[in-house]
Amino acid sequence: MRVNIALAVTCSSNAVSETKKVVVKEAMENIQPSEIFKSFDLDVITEDIQRIAELELHERVDEIPRCLDMLKDMLQKETDLTPCMDDNFLLMFLRARKFDCQLAFNLIKKYFMAPVTYPSMFRNFTPRSCMNAINSNLHYFLPYRNADGCAILLSKFGKWDPTTLPCDELLKFNIMCNEMAIKNPVTQICGVITIADMKDFSWSHLLQIQISDVRCFVSTLQDCLPIRHKTTHIINHSSIFSVLYGLVKPLLTEKVKNRIYFHDDLQSLHKQISPEILPESLGGRLSDLPNQDFYNSLISNEENFVARQNYGYANRRHLSI
Repeated sequence: MRVNIALAVTCSSNAVSETKKVVVKEAMENIQPSEIFKSFDLDVITEDIQRIAELELHERVDEIPRCLDMLKDMLQKETDLTPCMDDNFLLMFLRARKFDCQLAFNLIKKYFMAPVTYPSMFRNFTPRSCMNAINSNLHYFLPYRNADGCAILLSKFGKWDPTTLPCDELLKFNIMCNEMAIKNPVTQICGVITIADMKDFSWSHLLQIQISDVRCFVSTLQDCLPIRHKTTHIINHSSIFSVLYGLVKPLLTEKVKNRIYFHDDLQSLHKQISPEILPESLGGRLSDLPNQDFYNSLISNEENFVARQNYGYANRRHLSI
């Protein structure tokens, strides 16, 4: 009888504990950060964001049509290139290069050359071909933006299982997430912050990484996408990660390297990004559940990613540009 009573008490205690976990999780999911943190889905250029565009990107609303016309004229003269001429598409590149039409033109050429230079990375470059990566919940944008309007990409490289997800697919999906994010004009203007959580990153991960895949990933993300990389924050890093970083560092520009921060603890991270918009695993107040809304939005843009493949260079002649 005593054993049964003890068992009943233990079961009851476990049930209460599980109930508390559910209540806490539901409460965290319902927490709303203060109003200074806007939703990731915000796509309206408010007065504050317009000021950022004017001060940091030299954007002038009345000058946009002229810049677009200049860029279109340059693209029409580019041999063997079938470019997308959509205004919203071209505006991404103008913003990424502070409305310098020549620099924007050069970036567009690199954007369309990337699939030719790295065909394996861009083969089947659509969300539905990356369902394995989506279901792994390793890369996604957090539900809220930083106080400065930056979108925040969380990459859980340490949780990657190389036996179920090849390295090239992991990196390909990271690029896809970034490309999806910059379709939003607010992200084009304010930029992207990346948090790389390296917790549990081990030799088993490192040994599955091909330097050719890393070179492709870095080159595409750093040099070919119209994206403002504001800062990268490395958390839970180890000596094993240092080996990987030693391979990656020579591929980075000085500008990018100067914007990488290594955090030895969560308090250091919180000095740069408020816990109000971070998940619980990073000492934040929000749920650790992935941002399913972002994944849904990504999947709903399948046709746009398919259409992307209709544009580009006809041959490899331009690879030396």
